[in-house]
Amino acid sequence: MKKENITRFKLNPKKPPKTDWRVFDAMSDDERHRTAASDPDAPPATEAQLARARRVPTVRALRTKLNLTQEEFAARLHLPLGTVRDWEQGAHRPDKAAQVLLTVIARDPDAVARARRLAHPMSWWFRPHPAWHSVRRDISARSIIAPRIPSRR
Repeated sequence: MKKENITRFKLNPKKPPKTDWRVFDAMSDDERHRTAASDPDAPPATEAQLARARRVPTVRALRTKLNLTQEEFAARLHLPLGTVRDWEQGAHRPDKAAQVLLTVIARDPDAVARARRLAHPMSWWFRPHPAWHSVRRDISARSIIAPRIPSRR
């Protein structure tokens, strides 16, 4: 393709293009719907497409439903606090594994805790500490950090 056939332009974020909303405001709801449905660039989803669509709950909505702070949510799921913040602010999106985890939590909030108890039978004495993000990096991911049990004397 030749360069003279390409039109390039940059939008100035300080001066967005002006939209004339008078035409849109003058339409009835039915006219708006018909106009949107007739747009060839954005056809409406079919019933089959809507049935296949899976909605992943937003992290903020899930966290507020559970009545947890970002720190508590991150500690409960053993996620870095920065990851939870990035997801909530839209800087990053959860990957597929995290989306599955969030969907499971949305349907059954205690499922993760039950799974951890099954995976680690001794986890009844193991409580995560809120300052885990400061744990040294050289500790392997498989090691279990447990509170010190005082000796009997």
